[in-house]
Amino acid sequence: MRAAGLHAIATLLETEAVLIKSSTPKDPAHEPLIKTIASRIAGVVAARRYVVCQYNVRRERLHDATSITPGRRAPTISPLEEDGWAAVSAMVEKSKVANIMDNLVKIGAEDILIFNLDNCRV
Repeated sequence: MRAAGLHAIATLLETEAVLIKSSTPKDPAHEPLIKTIASRIAGVVAARRYVVCQYNVRRERLHDATSITPGRRAPTISPLEEDGWAAVSAMVEKSKVANIMDNLVKIGAEDILIFNLDNCRV
């Protein structure tokens, strides 16, 4: 709206979407489709909660860094062409990203990037 020069003047109705699933579906053939739709919605909801944090850190500080960004299961760690350095990528909670970045800087992490997620499967 803002891009078009518009602004809200009043709220007519506040709504929310709710997915309701029967515990005993009428047609078992629909179950795969129901699971797919639920999975897709869950992916969008999770993507709103998490971001991807990527950074470079010296290998001797890798343990400290991964304790700051443990990821949902574990961080992805890749070697860099420069000896003694690693690239780390991890999903982190969006609400904690400012503190996480501050803590990474304190231990010497560099090139810290945050990427928003549009969708994911977790």
